[in-house]
Amino acid sequence: MPAQAGIQESAAAASRSFAWIPAFAGMTLLLIPCRRRCDEILVFFFYLLFCCLPRALAIEVNVSSQSFVLPGVSFVDGRRAPELLHQPVSSFRVYTFRDGAPRPIPFQIDERDRRERWTLDLGNQPNANEPAKEFAENNFLVFMNRDLGQRGAFARLPAEARLWAEVRVGGEQSPLGFVYVGVFAQPPPLTCVDCGAARYEEGTDRVYAERYALAFQAPLPTHIAFVEKMGDFGANVVAGVRMVGDIHFLGGLMSIHKTDADLHAERVEYKNGPVRALRRARYWMPLPFGFHTGGRVELFFYRDFVEGTALVKIAIPPRLVLASGELRAYFDFLQQNGARVLLEDGALGEPVDGHMTPGKQSLAERATRWAALLLPDGHVVLFIVRLEGALQRLEQRLYFNDEIKAGESAGGRPRFGFHFTHAERLETGTHRLSVFACVLDNVNIETIHRTANLFLTPPEVVIVQMRSSG
Repeated sequence: MPAQAGIQESAAAASRSFAWIPAFAGMTLLLIPCRRRCDEILVFFFYLLFCCLPRALAIEVNVSSQSFVLPGVSFVDGRRAPELLHQPVSSFRVYTFRDGAPRPIPFQIDERDRRERWTLDLGNQPNANEPAKEFAENNFLVFMNRDLGQRGAFARLPAEARLWAEVRVGGEQSPLGFVYVGVFAQPPPLTCVDCGAARYEEGTDRVYAERYALAFQAPLPTHIAFVEKMGDFGANVVAGVRMVGDIHFLGGLMSIHKTDADLHAERVEYKNGPVRALRRARYWMPLPFGFHTGGRVELFFYRDFVEGTALVKIAIPPRLVLASGELRAYFDFLQQNGARVLLEDGALGEPVDGHMTPGKQSLAERATRWAALLLPDGHVVLFIVRLEGALQRLEQRLYFNDEIKAGESAGGRPRFGFHFTHAERLETGTHRLSVFACVLDNVNIETIHRTANLFLTPPEVVIVQMRSSG
């Protein structure tokens, strides 16, 4: 088996859902006779542009400073672990092997409700009164991939457990690593009951994690900082997270323009755990003629990255009402002179200096699934979008602007993100959208590529029941 030094962390993302917004009745007379269908399209466009992707842009984080350690978590899905079903949640413990010996690692168990939403027990409108008592098909056991270890011998696991399951992350021939889930009649004490890799504070609307801090003084983050330890707030590196969206109907006869300034939000529920914190908020945006669109958005905060995932439900193809749309979603950085852009195809941009040179313009609008901004302090901001199903028909390109903004005396404040176009290509159905952002402390280009690829193509997770110790 590979040594621990060779184990790379995966970015396996569990299935997550987000209930699509019901269509509002009616629409402007300009769009008749298909009033209800046109309204569904309008609502969908603004859901996609301002409710799914805001969570993508609500993420900015830091990765471990250890060499060759990649970010990520893995999940044991209750639907794929029949050997663990109906076992008391309080009896679970998770171990990893290091240097041939087992040691406990942090984990948490999260649950979904009947509407496929994560059950959160804190906040204004919690949808769970108490945690699940037994592991069920709608439960997920979550652990950090930095804790993946070597394959271990059954005889060396604690004999007190009445059931053991081996969890392999990655392929059988070259696994990324293993953990071992034990079920105990009398479980040993947890190593740290109140510990967590990320923590959400409702009173301040802030997130503190081991490698980053966030603050929401608006619907999208207004403070993003890289930190060295949990609890630090750090120095802000962004002026904000921006969004600019346009919807065009009937070949441009009618257009609607919206930005992040039009977005409203209300915090609803949250949950803190040893591995991740979850924050759910209700977002909405006013539309013309008294309509509005909105929905609930979940953000997942981990030690070294933040994730947002949604199920986008399309009832009516946009092309049926001659509708098209585009979105620019980006980080508006503060002073970052010397930063450089790296793209999936290996293209490396010129240093940020306040001037959009021909070389920088050649990178802007280039098709890419991920983009990295190599900051002058050594951090790397890695922004990844994983589109599934019909969403892959969207055209996704780099959005980058290094021009001196109005009212500024100097440049060095890049705008960095993605530009999505051709929403008219989308088809009916339910399609998954996943967005990740992380910050690596390693500017090694090979490490950046490997990290991005693990997020884009999560490795498999296989659970195998071992012999009972009893």
